[in-house]
Amino acid sequence: MKKITMALSLVSLVLSTTVIAEETATKVDGFYAGLGGGVTFNGAVLTKGDYVSDGTNSYDVSKVGDSSAGYVIYGGYQFNKIIAVEASFTDYGSFSDDIKSKNGLLTRTFKTDPMAGSVYANAGYTFGNGLRPFGELGLGYMTSNQSDNLDRLNNFNDSFMTFHWGAGLEYAPVSFNGFGFRVAYTGDMNADYNAVASDENDHIDKHAMLMRYYGMLYVGAQYKF
Repeated sequence: MKKITMALSLVSLVLSTTVIAEETATKVDGFYAGLGGGVTFNGAVLTKGDYVSDGTNSYDVSKVGDSSAGYVIYGGYQFNKIIAVEASFTDYGSFSDDIKSKNGLLTRTFKTDPMAGSVYANAGYTFGNGLRPFGELGLGYMTSNQSDNLDRLNNFNDSFMTFHWGAGLEYAPVSFNGFGFRVAYTGDMNADYNAVASDENDHIDKHAMLMRYYGMLYVGAQYKF
């Protein structure tokens, strides 16, 4: 009788522990929304910058870049410990770069204020302690809000599709009651393999390649409903 009682007690203890563990496990599935802010970076590379002209003076824009500050609003639905679908709006801030003309006599400032909307898969793994490393892959659409000077450079279109990517780490233990934090680096990139460039003599080169990239290192706070 004593052995039976001890066995029943042991089973009861195991079941109780299992129930408590399930009740205290981190919430996995559900809708979530968050806001983040951080440091942003941008750059543009034209493979044949020697051919670029603004129509009056020729400027070498084989590479331009700057850093700024921006913010991101994101939200999505997590289906299980691994997969979520997410969308975001990112304001990358304001960028500018001073570029000298090829003869070195003139300098112009090229400005852009890019904003992007993206939809992507968020894949990772949610551990019992609330930690979740993840990666992002998807597509976006960007409006760069570029200055007139930059617009004169061949094929620097103001709006374009982007490849969205990212990686980060979330922390949302059960004690936070749905709240969580995120540290991530995300970005949007566009490559145009059909760029058309012309030199100061209006000679056309149809084989230039223009690449633009934007990135953000941010800290975010979110809530899962």
